[in-house]
Amino acid sequence: MEAIELDQTQTGDASAEASDFDARFAVVRSRLLAICSPLVGTHEAQDVVQDTYLAGQSRYERLRDPDAFDAWLIRIAINRCTDRHRRGARLLPLGPNHEARPTVGRDPGLRELIERLPPRERTILVLHYAHGYRLQEIGLLLALSHTNVRTIIARARQRLLRALREADA
Repeated sequence: MEAIELDQTQTGDASAEASDFDARFAVVRSRLLAICSPLVGTHEAQDVVQDTYLAGQSRYERLRDPDAFDAWLIRIAINRCTDRHRRGARLLPLGPNHEARPTVGRDPGLRELIERLPPRERTILVLHYAHGYRLQEIGLLLALSHTNVRTIIARARQRLLRALREADA
């Protein structure tokens, strides 16, 4: 009889854990969509976020630092975006269906140039400029050193500057 009570307790803990995960995921879901949309397109972003949910839910009990929940999920989502790119579903250009908030003075030419960047450079630019992550935070999310992130973003800026100069010429 004690074994039955123990099993019920474990089932209750698993249910509470799943409920906790669902509540925390609901808070970060919109940010995941906002990060993934420029990387794989709005429709694919929905799928990536769903995949992230499933992956996170199955591994939630192994998360060591509950304070790192958001960063942990963002990293899973970015990895899922990269996986889709590797499987041949190239990073999609931000077309008219992209649900980005309009900004004053947006340059469509610059947007096209950003879309042509290699995936890692594009990811870092989107995280830094569109979502306000510091380079140190991006390094933690992508498992890169701060120096490496700084080098990649500098290289991306140089590519963009060269491309803008060529377009003006």
